[in-house]
Amino acid sequence: MIPREAYYRERARAFSAKAGELQRKENRLSLSRLLLFTGSFLLFVILLPVNALAAAVMLVSGLSAFTITVVGYVRVQKQKNRYSHLTTINTLEAECLNGNFSSFPDGSCYIDREHPYSYDLDLFGQASLFQYINRTVSRPASDLLASWLTKAAAAQEIRRRQQATDELKPLTEWRQEMMTLCYENKNAGADPDALISWLNSAVIFKNRLQSRIIAILLSLTSVTAAVLVLLGMPAGILATAVTVNILYYLSQNRDISKLHLKVTRSSEMLNTYASAIAMAENADFQSPALKELQSVFRTGGRASASIKRLSQLVNRLDTRLNVLVSAPLNIFFFQDIHLCLALEKWNADFSDDVRKWIAAMAELEVLASFGNMAFNNPGWATPGLSETYFVFEARDLGHPLLPEHQRVNNSFSLNGKGKTALITGSNMSGKSTFLRTCGINTVLALAGSVVCASHFRVSVVQVFSSMRISDSLEDNTSSFYAELKRLAAIIKEAEKKSNLFLLLDEILRGTNSNDRYIGSVALIKQLTGYNAVSVVATHDLKLADLVAEMPDRIDNYHFDVKISGEELYFDYSLTPGICTSLNASILMKKMGIKV
Repeated sequence: MIPREAYYRERARAFSAKAGELQRKENRLSLSRLLLFTGSFLLFVILLPVNALAAAVMLVSGLSAFTITVVGYVRVQKQKNRYSHLTTINTLEAECLNGNFSSFPDGSCYIDREHPYSYDLDLFGQASLFQYINRTVSRPASDLLASWLTKAAAAQEIRRRQQATDELKPLTEWRQEMMTLCYENKNAGADPDALISWLNSAVIFKNRLQSRIIAILLSLTSVTAAVLVLLGMPAGILATAVTVNILYYLSQNRDISKLHLKVTRSSEMLNTYASAIAMAENADFQSPALKELQSVFRTGGRASASIKRLSQLVNRLDTRLNVLVSAPLNIFFFQDIHLCLALEKWNADFSDDVRKWIAAMAELEVLASFGNMAFNNPGWATPGLSETYFVFEARDLGHPLLPEHQRVNNSFSLNGKGKTALITGSNMSGKSTFLRTCGINTVLALAGSVVCASHFRVSVVQVFSSMRISDSLEDNTSSFYAELKRLAAIIKEAEKKSNLFLLLDEILRGTNSNDRYIGSVALIKQLTGYNAVSVVATHDLKLADLVAEMPDRIDNYHFDVKISGEELYFDYSLTPGICTSLNASILMKKMGIKV
């Protein structure tokens, strides 16, 4: 098997070569286009005094060749852009495997400090799990990915997503063609809320047939008047017809503007949706989830064709923003009115289906993102699910956001209700990273994705964390009070007998050591009494003595520090038992403190 980074680099080189070849062809066509256009008119001017017919034939022939060249130029340019986009996509995937995935959308808009775990586990923002996973094209898909990461699915749904992910995993060509849609249409990721609100809104043009008949009759009248004027009739006939047309258009302009405001500038977004759905319609899927999504798109015909039609209507209505183009079209033919009537008919025909189409498309994009991550990490496991609470079993468990060459994996298990794993260790030894490793892989598992482990099995649980606590000047809240509020929320959830998996880092760090110890012991006992399961990282070695009092509830682990002379180094390996090595004195000596 070719290493994934080399695979992407080779694809990037191949696509770059094709893009370069097409760029040269585009340059030749551009020059030909210029020569044909200027040459045609030049020959026309030269031949006109000699032979008018020959001059006309030459002009028509030259402009025809020019038109054919323009069509070829546009086609070649589109192909070149496609290969350029594929070059970029594969280059970014290779960089991602080296730990640099900063070029992908980071989901900062989804950051929620009050969420039970997303802020502590770096699910959103720069260098986040969302940024690592996300290869979605549309805003609904981005929103859905955020939703899946912040709320555990039911066991049956998780297995459904796993099967779809496994099928999409090897389909690199298909997945990357989906991603090119985002690059080709700059507004692909626009928020469709305004468009969705139009689908839910009341009809604006209530008498569509009447409006259409009036527009057609007035158009025929004005065109007839124009013909009559050309035949020698007084110009006042045309002026009167045009005046009537303008007055009628102005009477409808408010309704036209109202509808246009709801759909304007959504053509590119809709075109992307249509293309993405067409790819799904034409694929040969086998897993139940993907076949179900295909069946949604085939309801009432082909969803892609219907959305493509909507995109075209919106694009044509947007021409009203260009007065030079729209004025004659509306004065004589009432283009805006006919387009609005067509849009309202489209809404009446498809409004019930389009929400389902967009939702299905979004799900397909998220599953493709999961498939991409699974392909990039062939050694990662598809997690198993336990029907009982609580099971957490992992071999070679690592943090997914760390590059493979930097990652240190550990095996860890925690089984049974009301259990607490106490993780002791010195500063910078890896305790907090390990808590995040457990949490982030659990989140991935419960979203239906692969996880960074060779084996992983977990119960369907509610993750809750208290790790990254800070004060807030805006809310006049100290970090200690903020932590107490967080712990109160955890206790409230535990009282409900929810299937909780808690990740607690340095409990009550904002108070003195004696109060911190007393409070930590009380909290651990209270949580275990509620049968909640916790992984607790702490510097307080006294907490590890709880194992003597609660041997069936407490498991001690630690991260050790290695000392070589006056130098410290860490192996980040999780070891059973209590930490006995301390590094603070050596660090203080290095900083010039005489200890």
